[in-house]
Amino acid sequence: MHVKAGTDVFVSLALFAYSAIVTLVYLQIRKPVFHQVAYGIEIFVVLIRSTMHQLEIRKTNLRAYAEMQQLFGLGVAAFGVSFALWNVDNIFCNNLRAIRNALPMVLAPFFQLHAYWHIGTAIGCYASIVYQQYLRLVMLGTMSEYRLRKAAFIVPYIDRVRKAD
Repeated sequence: MHVKAGTDVFVSLALFAYSAIVTLVYLQIRKPVFHQVAYGIEIFVVLIRSTMHQLEIRKTNLRAYAEMQQLFGLGVAAFGVSFALWNVDNIFCNNLRAIRNALPMVLAPFFQLHAYWHIGTAIGCYASIVYQQYLRLVMLGTMSEYRLRKAAFIVPYIDRVRKAD
């Protein structure tokens, strides 16, 4: 797979423009639903772009494709669950607050769905960063020097393969 020159500048400018427009519109209308939909659209576009890269890689490197699928699945699951919890929290905020107030303090955090949104999106962002690192290595043709590993059997990271002395 070859790296296409110039696409990184276009993607960077497009993301910057999208973020600036969303921010300016949100500051004018102050509707959380707009922000939620804009966030969902951004994640959807990233998923489509990632899928296109994976389909291309599948043609030439099945190991890389399988490992990228794991990262992709982790990211999709984390963002999807987080997005759902965020929306439930927004829709049922008053009900959740009442439940938290009625429960012992030790149980109240289980109903802080907005907090779980932050945790889930952090996991999704981390998986996305590792995915992008992996994609870059594949596109540069240097993936044979690296392996996808997992710390504590769940936290993915990329490790350089050590050469035998």
